[in-house]
Amino acid sequence: MTSRRNASLALAIAGFLVVSLAGTCSAAFAGSGDDLAENAKPPLQIVNRTGLKVVVQVNHSDTMPNGIGKQVMATKNLLDQYAALGMKPGKDYQIVMVFRADGAQFLLTDPAYELKVKQPHPQGNPNKAILEALQARGVTMFECGVAMRLKGYAHQDLLPFSRIVVSGIGAVVDFEKSGYLPVTP
Repeated sequence: MTSRRNASLALAIAGFLVVSLAGTCSAAFAGSGDDLAENAKPPLQIVNRTGLKVVVQVNHSDTMPNGIGKQVMATKNLLDQYAALGMKPGKDYQIVMVFRADGAQFLLTDPAYELKVKQPHPQGNPNKAILEALQARGVTMFECGVAMRLKGYAHQDLLPFSRIVVSGIGAVVDFEKSGYLPVTP
């Protein structure tokens, strides 16, 4: 009888907590309290604007129709969002990119890209201008030595501002262990 009463009491307390928490969560995220659908409310803005360290893993060769890598463009979009908020590179955030696996091709010079990338693409490396602009805005780029060896790339095939790391995946782990948030768009 006591165990049945304890079980009933435990269920009653659990039910009370669920109802209470649901009300608390609803109130915390309700915003202005209007009856608009969530998708009709103004977009939420980036809240954390200082002390950000991000490592972007570029590991796919997926491109947009103009040949720009989708992961490269995602990094540019993040950087543009930070700039629009008035955030400063080196002060409010640091972004590094690690190019590995099939994404390693995006750090190739124009002649190397023409010679070594087998997919249809515009003349030269279509990512070069965006990567140069990202580098000028404080983004540091690393090329995976394993991918280079497997794909037959040499250091002279790479854009001059990129740095070779022994292992791209190892570099991502090292950056994460050093406090960088890993992102693979």
